[in-house]
Order: sequence, then C-alpha cells, then structure tokens
Amino acid sequence: MPLDFYLEKFRNLNTNSRGGRNSPHKVCMLLSVMDLIQAGHIHSNKIQLNDVLKERFSFHFNERKQGNDQDKPETPFYHLQTEGFWGLAYNSNVDSEKVTRYSAKSISHAYLDDNLFEYFKSSIVSNDLKDALLENLSDLPTLYVQWMLDLGKSNNTIKKYLQAIQGSITNWLIEANVIQVPLTSVNSFSKFNLLAEQAKNLDKFKVIDARGHGMYKAALNSYLQFLKDLAQLDIKSDIQKIVQDNKLTATERSIMISARIGQGTFRRQLIDMWKGCAVTGYKNSQLLMASHIKPWHVSNNEERLDKYNGLLLLANLDKAFDLGFISFANTGEIILSKHLEKPQVLGLKDGMRFDVHKGHMKYLDHHRNELFKGY
Repeated sequence: MPLDFYLEKFRNLNTNSRGGRNSPHKVCMLLSVMDLIQAGHIHSNKIQLNDVLKERFSFHFNERKQGNDQDKPETPFYHLQTEGFWGLAYNSNVDSEKVTRYSAKSISHAYLDDNLFEYFKSSIVSNDLKDALLENLSDLPTLYVQWMLDLGKSNNTIKKYLQAIQGSITNWLIEANVIQVPLTSVNSFSKFNLLAEQAKNLDKFKVIDARGHGMYKAALNSYLQFLKDLAQLDIKSDIQKIVQDNKLTATERSIMISARIGQGTFRRQLIDMWKGCAVTGYKNSQLLMASHIKPWHVSNNEERLDKYNGLLLLANLDKAFDLGFISFANTGEIILSKHLEKPQVLGLKDGMRFDVHKGHMKYLDHHRNELFKGY
C-alpha cells in the first residue's frame, strides 16, 4: 500500500473515546514500535510484547495520559489488529479458532504490513506517520491554553490569539475556499503550517495584521510552536520547567530553550566541533541531531549547554544512543548492547569510534553506567 493509505489510517484510528477525547493507547504503541525499529532493537517484522517495548510504551504513555488512563500496553498490542495493518501470529500449539482471549499463551508476536514496516525504518517518512498519529489526540485548544499559561502568557493574550485563529483567520480562509473547518481542528503541524502560510498571503490578512501590529501573525506562529512541541512532548515538558525556573533571566531561558530543541548555540558548537556526524563523518547538517550524552533532564544548566556533553549524530545513531542500545568507551570505541540483535541493519559495527576530548569523559561515564542497556 502507498504511504498515503497509511497516513489516512493513522489519522483515523479506531480508538476508545471518553469525555470527548481519544484514548492514547494505540498511538503510544505505534510510536514505541517506530522508535525501536529505528533504534535497531526491532530488526525484522516480528514485534514481541517484551520488557523493552513495554518500557518504551510507558515513556510515550506517561507523556499523553489523562484522567483515568491506565498504562496497559497489552490492550493496543492485541487490539491494533482491528486496524488492518497490524497482524497477530499465533503460537504453533494454538488453534486460533478456539482462542477467546488474547494473551502470551496464544500469541507469539505481532507484525506490520510489509510496506508499513519499511516506512517505519525511515526517520524521514516516520515523521509524517507520527504527525498523522497525533491527529487522534484531540481537544487541542485546551492544551494550547495550558501551554500558553506555562509560558507565562496573560489570559488576555491567550484569548486574543485563540479568537484570531478560531475566528478571523479561519473566516478569511473559508472565504478564500481554502478550508471549511476551524483552524484549531487541524491537529497536524505540517498541515497547519501550510494553512498558516496561505493565510499570511491573503490580502485581507496583510492589511488587518499590519493594523494590529503583527498580532495575527504572532498568533499563528505561537500555535505552530505549540503543535511542534506537541509532537515532542518530552521536550515540551523540559521547556516548561525552564520557563518556570525563576533563577533564570529571560535571556537565559531563551538560550536554554533553544538548546533543548536542538537549535541555538549548543547545536552550532557541535556542528563547529564535529563538521559532520561524530561517528560516520556524514556532512549534511540538516540530517544530523544535536544529542546530549548525559540526558537533559538529569543535567544541571551548565551541563546542558556544555558542548562536551554533546554528540552530532545521524538520526538512527541518535535514536539508538538515546535509548541506550549503543554507548562509547572513553577511547571513543562504540559499545553495542546485547539487546541490539542485528546492529548491521543500522550500519553499526565494532571498530566505529569518535575522537574523544577529556571533557567528554564524565558524560560518557554517566551514559554507560546509567543508560546503556548492557554488554
């Protein structure tokens, strides 16, 4: 099946609905599988409900749960079968026609459509799939209000921005036959970004935005940043902590936020240090990630901005490093986890290394001792 087929499927998952919102379970399971495929832990189209998958599910679930949602990865693992692209393989001694309740006794593993499994391997294609998945998590205006409050925005500003997006700008786009629904019903960052650019090019928008001293443009940019953060909720949580840190000045907050989202001085320092991927030497910086060795959430502010607490890595290496499937010795030699069954799928092999500065060593010690999943 083509990618568009799966994007549409992902936007319209059959989820349980409670209190006007969709359950996050299926979304979190698919996000977890994508992560583990790209990290090399799942290297063939055979998905097992093991401790590693459960751990990754809990990570995504805890960022998205609300109310009485319960951390039960078994629920989506077995019931994703109803979506059509997720299958269940029975144990050899089981008669599938006699199974009345799914469990490890009856199910050996799950698997994806072959085409979808290939799409999951790509860090580029999977971004679109993640975007589509997040469209299932509704009630964005309420989340946006909380996001703005966390950034210290006044109720008056929040009200003006929401009215601008839901009212004026939506009406202008409807008049121009661009959309038929409120802008805030668009959950996809990429779709909203496209609509925002179309709105900014409308003559009415340009005139009224100029009169309003750029308020309408600021509202769109604010909501875009919100959607961007929503797709990376672990980063959003860290940003909220920065905003709430009264010990930081406004300038320091700006620097810290830029560092957390992989921009600003921290990223530029890593690009200047490495001139490409620290391990492979790959040069296109647009495809490289500014990765913290000692994770952001356990680092102090000095460590968060220390260039020696950073590696510039290709996306697949960044994901494997972040999840602890690879680490590095103080000599720079790569260390492969026993949980990474086929490292060659990621292009990893013994002997790969990077040039270590003494400033890296304390951070590498932390990564090996606290994050690495075992020799």
